[in-house]
Amino acid sequence: MDTLISVEAHRGRYRVLEDSRAIAEVMDTRSIVEFLHARLFSYALRERPRSGIVHAALLRRQGRRLLMAGSRGSGKTTLTLRLVQSGWEMEGDEHVFLEADGVIARPRACRVKSTSLPLLPDLAPIIAGAPVYQDVHGRMIFNVEPTAIGAAWRIEWGRVDCVVILRPNHGGYSSIRAIPPMMAAQALLSEIGMRDLDRGASVGAVAALVARARTFDLSLGDHKSAMSCLARALDGNC
Repeated sequence: MDTLISVEAHRGRYRVLEDSRAIAEVMDTRSIVEFLHARLFSYALRERPRSGIVHAALLRRQGRRLLMAGSRGSGKTTLTLRLVQSGWEMEGDEHVFLEADGVIARPRACRVKSTSLPLLPDLAPIIAGAPVYQDVHGRMIFNVEPTAIGAAWRIEWGRVDCVVILRPNHGGYSSIRAIPPMMAAQALLSEIGMRDLDRGASVGAVAALVARARTFDLSLGDHKSAMSCLARALDGNC
């Protein structure tokens, strides 16, 4: 079912309406962004009440899918954009819903920090022209859709061929190694939000995911060798 959300000025504040019904009043534009982000996230949670939510990117290349998980600050979004620039398709770069029979990305554009722009010189002019807001730490965050850089953006339910756990190695070289499924599962569980409704299902979904996919650990340094490592892993050449 479609829902229309609109924002209008109201008595020195902003009023948020959902299908013409007022649902909130906020003070400033940053509060609008935060409210809408939370509202849309709640819709996604409501649609999949029993899914685990893993902090990961989901990408596709030549019909095969890769799930790339890493903690905040690991360089996941910047690497994702470099992969998209080189021909990969991005489904999502922040949250992936996980169930025993497959995964699907939460629909959301890339959030790119201003400090990442020097790492993306070819894309920096496009990113700098995207909608921007300031987070609670005072950092400028750009909201970049994959289509803005000429990439396809298609989100589908399905299985994953390759799971990669990112380990930051800022300033160094990138390298990849195969790891046992149990090690990958432990890393994923540290990045997953398990719903109180069915925590056991989330653990089972992680176990099913790593049992079906090839599992790797990527030490993420320079992007050029990282992209080569991921292509080889997805193609089964590692």
